Amino acid sequence: MTGFWRRRRGDPRVGRGETIAVNGSDVQLLLVKNRWASGMSLGSVPARRGYDTMIAICDLYADGRDMSWLWDVDFTSLRPTGVAMVSGTRAWDMALRLEYDQVRVEQTGTDLEAAVRQFVTARPGVPKHIYCTYTSMLRVRAELAKLTTVADAGVGR
Repeated sequence: MTGFWRRRRGDPRVGRGETIAVNGSDVQLLLVKNRWASGMSLGSVPARRGYDTMIAICDLYADGRDMSWLWDVDFTSLRPTGVAMVSGTRAWDMALRLEYDQVRVEQTGTDLEAAVRQFVTARPGVPKHIYCTYTSMLRVRAELAKLTTVADAGVGR
């Protein structure tokens, strides 16, 4: 067996709690694809100072075009730290959603690859979380692969 299917028991699957070392920081990828998965991802990582957070939301076919589920997610756990970067094809929708939960957003932009580079190279040594939909997770991993070693996900680069 090759790719991510051959892994040690207990290791997170690609993009589902996976941690990648970049620029002296641990970058953890957390998949958000619906209300339930978002709640689980947000609840699995305590919002605390000392972490930077990015949210990458895309609405491509594999993600589902209907992003109304974002309004069913409670993002208030991100209030203490805020969100450093929001990106993806639905960046502005996500930023608006966070505003309704009174979560501070530092930057918003739809160029996902540029946003990932900026986010992971800022503040070296500070751990980072990236909450991302399926297609944005693949794009985030591909961009991180340009900066560091990223395990093959079996989907090409």
